[in-house]
Amino acid sequence: MAYYAIKGGEEAIKNSSSFYGEITSDALKIDDNVLIEGLTFSIDKVMSEGSLYSKKLAAIAIKRSAGDMLNASFFLRAHRSSCQRIGISKTIDVNNMRLSRRISSAFKDIEGGQLLGPSNDYEIKLLLDLKKEDVNIEKYSSSDNVIKSALTPLRDDNLIKTLKKEESPWDITRNYPSAPYPRSAVLQVMSRGEAGSLLTVGYTTMRGYGDVHPTIGDLRIGELDINFTHPFTKNDVKIGTIEATAVESVGTFNQDSEGDTKLTTGFGFCFGKNETKAISMSIIDLTLYNNTYSVGGDHIIAADFEMIMHHLDGIESFGMTNHFKLPHYVTFQTDYQIFKCAQKYSENQKEQEGAK
Repeated sequence: MAYYAIKGGEEAIKNSSSFYGEITSDALKIDDNVLIEGLTFSIDKVMSEGSLYSKKLAAIAIKRSAGDMLNASFFLRAHRSSCQRIGISKTIDVNNMRLSRRISSAFKDIEGGQLLGPSNDYEIKLLLDLKKEDVNIEKYSSSDNVIKSALTPLRDDNLIKTLKKEESPWDITRNYPSAPYPRSAVLQVMSRGEAGSLLTVGYTTMRGYGDVHPTIGDLRIGELDINFTHPFTKNDVKIGTIEATAVESVGTFNQDSEGDTKLTTGFGFCFGKNETKAISMSIIDLTLYNNTYSVGGDHIIAADFEMIMHHLDGIESFGMTNHFKLPHYVTFQTDYQIFKCAQKYSENQKEQEGAK
């Protein structure tokens, strides 16, 4: 029996694309604002992994993919690659965030108090309509709710280990670095990485491939202003606002570059409301830059820079995995011929041994 490559198929491909459009057509009828307001966490996930802050475009990508979130992120990342870049915005400071949610599991009493904000962390996860009790929701204005990190007092007392600051941040979208990787590049890869991949790698550090048991020093969600230098007036102007999540996790103590013992921290930051992703990112950051987290063997997944830099991007993983659906006739024919030759060689060897 022989296998042969099949040529043609252009008409079949057109029909397949048309069929896909037909079965996803109802999704395109959904109003963008319904998705943005109703499926806000899905919008934020796609924006973060697509590496483009636009709730409107994220909604369109979700509809185009009929709710396949990884595919939606692919759509958004592809669109991003076609956008013109006009400049670089000013550095933002998460301490200037206008908070809608801010908690700390390291300290009970913190400046501004524990601001729970909108969260279902504290309810039973059942698909039932549980009885709702009457509650008094405290009214506040996020514009006045700017509070520094809960770890600021420890930082002011020089109790937290700091890493060497880079002269300028790396831009992985322009030039992907070779090892050793700058921390800014590592953080960028994780910030737009696939949430499930980050969670998996971060979780390994607690399951035996590391000895990290972090505490959330400061978790915050809120709005940040984006400022830009006007190309004509050269004045700093506000060009927009983004919603983001930032997390500082605290590990055990370690020595800094000068030999002083300090508390270790990890940092996570991503677009939108993405708490689990930001926490996972902070745990991996904590593991990468503190070599005491080594319980579980010589190879710690979350402390392997090559693993982090080349395996967490959902778009790259998605593209590589799904490209195997495309024709590989020549590749298979080559493998098949090698297999037949090896099989024949093995049979000849057995016959010769039997003849002896």
